[in-house]
Amino acid sequence: MTWAHYQPVKIHGGPGALDCLPGYLGRRTVLLVTTPGSFQRGPATALMKAAPDVNWLVRTVRPNPDLDELDALAISLKGAGIEALVALGGGSALDSAKALAAALPGRSLAAGLREGVGASVEAAWPIFAVPTTAGTGSEVTPFATIWDRAHQKKRSLAAPALYPQAAFLEPALTLSLPWRETLWGAMDSLSHSLESLWNKNATPLSLSWAREALKLICAFLPGLLSDLSVYQAREKLQQASLLAGLAISQNRTALAHAMSYPLTLHFGVPHGLAAAFTLPALADLVSARGAWASGEDQALAQTAAQLIRAQNLGQYILEFCRPDEAARLAGEMAAPDRAGNFILSGREIDVPGILRQSLSWGGRV
Repeated sequence: MTWAHYQPVKIHGGPGALDCLPGYLGRRTVLLVTTPGSFQRGPATALMKAAPDVNWLVRTVRPNPDLDELDALAISLKGAGIEALVALGGGSALDSAKALAAALPGRSLAAGLREGVGASVEAAWPIFAVPTTAGTGSEVTPFATIWDRAHQKKRSLAAPALYPQAAFLEPALTLSLPWRETLWGAMDSLSHSLESLWNKNATPLSLSWAREALKLICAFLPGLLSDLSVYQAREKLQQASLLAGLAISQNRTALAHAMSYPLTLHFGVPHGLAAAFTLPALADLVSARGAWASGEDQALAQTAAQLIRAQNLGQYILEFCRPDEAARLAGEMAAPDRAGNFILSGREIDVPGILRQSLSWGGRV
């Protein structure tokens, strides 16, 4: 196997990690990209107070950032003298910050992405990532998912310039996450981990990170779902999210993510839920084809699949759409930019069958 590795993000983790952020920012004009919830729960205000020398500009974004909205926001900020961005929040805040960092130097995101040149970003403003969820791993990836609702498409930014310069993993910032958001984040990490194990682009490093992430999630998630205040479990799940993010930063995601995007785009299914509910069926398929790299990988996948089945994710999918509505999207669920990374070939994949099997865990199909 010939492989390469590139990971430029400086990572600060553990209690007090956020104290390192002001040293990176200095006296610059910094755009804080976050969500209204970060102000309601306190992290945004605390972060700004911790860096009093910074000239802060603040913009809040909504979940699943829209392409035209981000383009308009970038236009409104031109001439503001922004020198760096801090992304505080979950995947939506981090992806929005990456999109703005790419657009603020004077590009039109909408024009570029709709013309298929989204990967041509050669420069961007510096990004500093502060995740407040445990799942996306976006703090260590060069990717951003942007939703083009005007054209009903999922767009992707991918470029080395979009790697954050530094990431700050403060476990205390995840303590206020509600039960469902905690579960969705962990499911996102599980999807990143399993999608790295059954990935054509896997490397020795990505496999190692994915395995460790799976072990941490399976060990600490059940207890955390019973008591959301367990600090150690929060810290371990944040570490798992980071490890899984490191893995996908090298090999990208695969079929489970390809199947997830239409459900989020058309019905608003939360990303972690949409990306995870098919994982047990896909793990069964990989096992049936004998495609695991090792017996350890198969055993880890089986343990993870049991944990996912125990959450009965199909029932939550059915809160957003009916089985027949989901089935009508099957034709959109094998986009090659993600499905093409899956270890099995297209002729071995029955997307409608995987969808039916996965939704059956919701109690009806």
